[in-house]
Amino acid sequence: MGKTLPGWAVSEEESVRSEAAPYIEMTPSDRLRVLAAVCRAAGKLFRSRTDAEVALSYVDPLPASSVAALERLRSEHRKP
Repeated sequence: MGKTLPGWAVSEEESVRSEAAPYIEMTPSDRLRVLAAVCRAAGKLFRSRTDAEVALSYVDPLPASSVAALERLRSEHRKP
């Protein structure tokens, strides 16, 4: 038996839909303005860190499956 949400709560699906609603109808120029604001905020966040250089230079390691796939593709590409 599923739990019933309290009257003030909405489902996860509705919560996501309402949160995304303003962005769905945005024009490309409006999306660009939002993206620029996010980039400025990220820049401020990184500049506030004492380890900004380390944080900015971090690269997520590829999973072993991706490394293997890249090696296979490179090998196939080099074949005459």
